[in-house]
Amino acid sequence: MSMNLRQRAKLAISPLGNLIPVSRYLNRPLRSWPGVTALLYDIKVPQSVRAKTSGANINILLELLDKTEALPGEVAECGVFRGRTLVPMALYLAQRASAKRVFGFDSFEGFDDAVEVDIGLGGTRSKDKHIGAFNETSLRLVESKLRRFGLSNATLVKGYFRETLQRYSQCQFSFVHLDCDIFESYKECLEFFYPRMNQGGIILFDEYRTRRWPGCTKAVDEYLDDKPEKPVLIERDRQEKFYVRKVA
Repeated sequence: MSMNLRQRAKLAISPLGNLIPVSRYLNRPLRSWPGVTALLYDIKVPQSVRAKTSGANINILLELLDKTEALPGEVAECGVFRGRTLVPMALYLAQRASAKRVFGFDSFEGFDDAVEVDIGLGGTRSKDKHIGAFNETSLRLVESKLRRFGLSNATLVKGYFRETLQRYSQCQFSFVHLDCDIFESYKECLEFFYPRMNQGGIILFDEYRTRRWPGCTKAVDEYLDDKPEKPVLIERDRQEKFYVRKVA
């Protein structure tokens, strides 16, 4: 498979991350980190965001963390993959001396057979619509990133959501980032997190109204059908995402 220019640059630059210590940047606010650090350390930083790119937008994530900063409750991400957004979110909170903890839920094994529902729903074609997609990660990989940045405010939870979420049923949340692609995962996450969001808390949907993953839109619309909240558009860097803010 041929690589685009950005992929070639990443392949060339990423080995340098082993030579350039993160301590060079840790005392600088995350928003000031140069874009090259995204390639060096395999994370997302604000200055590396390109307009109209797909995937999670770190500028949107940090803005919503700011909006919920004063609220009680923890932070969660479902769909951690390689920690490219979880690590900078945890770093951002640590730099602001926040007492909040970040929980990262992921199978770290890719999709199971639940993805077959989404294959049946159609949408645009994707190389990731199959059992095992997104398995190029591991719990150990993301743990090593957290250690590298000296972060102790994040907890990684390995396993499928139906097996792991209920272990944290006593927690309340202020911000949740759902980046889990498929119908069943969005359904399970909404059923768990929505009742546990503090008033004013925000749930961000990464794939809502995307053509590639219609299962997200279906799950969100069905769950919110009898709820007072409806998805709100946020647009940054010419990229659209949607979220809900808990009203009560």
